[in-house]
Amino acid sequence: MKRILSLALLITMTISLCACNDERVVYPVEVVKPEKTLEEDTETKDSEAAEEKNEEKADDESDVDVPSEEFVLLEDDEEEEGPDESGTIVTHDGKPVIDLIFFMGQSNMSGAGGDKELAPPVTEGHGYEFRAISDPTRLYNIEEPFGKNESFIGGICDIPGAKKGSIVSCFANEYYALTGVPIVGVSASQGATTTEIWQSAGFQIDMQQRYDITVNWLNDNGYYIRNRYVVWFQGESDAANHVQPEIYNTNMDNIIRPLFIKGLNKVFIITPGRTLSIKNYFDDIINQQLDMCRESGYYALGTNILSDVSAEYMVDEWHYNQLVLNIIGIETAKSVACYTLNRKERIDYDYENDRVYIPNGFDYTGEESAEPLDLSNLQKLQDEYWDDYLVRINEKNNG
Repeated sequence: MKRILSLALLITMTISLCACNDERVVYPVEVVKPEKTLEEDTETKDSEAAEEKNEEKADDESDVDVPSEEFVLLEDDEEEEGPDESGTIVTHDGKPVIDLIFFMGQSNMSGAGGDKELAPPVTEGHGYEFRAISDPTRLYNIEEPFGKNESFIGGICDIPGAKKGSIVSCFANEYYALTGVPIVGVSASQGATTTEIWQSAGFQIDMQQRYDITVNWLNDNGYYIRNRYVVWFQGESDAANHVQPEIYNTNMDNIIRPLFIKGLNKVFIITPGRTLSIKNYFDDIINQQLDMCRESGYYALGTNILSDVSAEYMVDEWHYNQLVLNIIGIETAKSVACYTLNRKERIDYDYENDRVYIPNGFDYTGEESAEPLDLSNLQKLQDEYWDDYLVRINEKNNG
């Protein structure tokens, strides 16, 4: 009996030390921790040992600490209580709930081919921009061009006028319609940037400072950050530089790992499509990104819809027009909202390989299905979407 009590004390001390060394303590969804018998505890340890062995094998293969599919439960005084009188979802102690999203990548994320006049307005309270560079003192209602003044010399710095319209307005609208929670978006994109550039000291310092400044401001001003995501739209410059797919994977892990250490939950990747003159120009990078999303806990697929978008919707050799950016924003928001609501990545269509995309690591049977969108007429597709969107928003408002 003494040996059992000593063992229990040692386990308790070890767990306490591990918890103290973690920045954030996470628990799986709806987990109840029952009292265990010694026999059950032994079985648990054997299972944990097997998991640790598998994790060590994965680390040897990829040198990446893959985050679990877990998330932070709200503290007792921060439980989501529901909408207040204004319709805002708040915690038990009155903190507005938001989901923080960093929009990162190169010129198509910046919206170099966009047009602010063709992007939809974002209803006040449905999505905000935090301007970590130009005015880190308040939240702004999202408007296009998103992030137009968020350049930092020596870091992430677009040329003046590079941002013309983006995916963000449509993303914010769709995400709110699905979740009822507004995003706080932060711009961090620059045209013609490779993953090598993103690993440079200037970019890394800037990226991490934008993250820290935003999180600190939101916490200091009474917001509850429910989720922390990155939406990543990049890869064109790496393909142009003939970066090998496995090197791209390593580079991405190096870029994004510091944000996971700071508490990031997931990166959602938008794969590139084509150049105006060459349909299959990005194929190697696209397929590597799809493999990363399927196999790694870091990444999830935002959308791969560009692999089937016609060149008629491009404004030049590299860039898509606002109509395409709107559709990308909608489809990516569906993927992010699916993960937010279900803690499962979205089953989507793989337009690159003409098959259903089913992510690994979730309880899918393999028989799930997803139908591709008809992308032959994007204007018609967008019009149909807006009709449906207005119905959903009216239903939510009348609730």
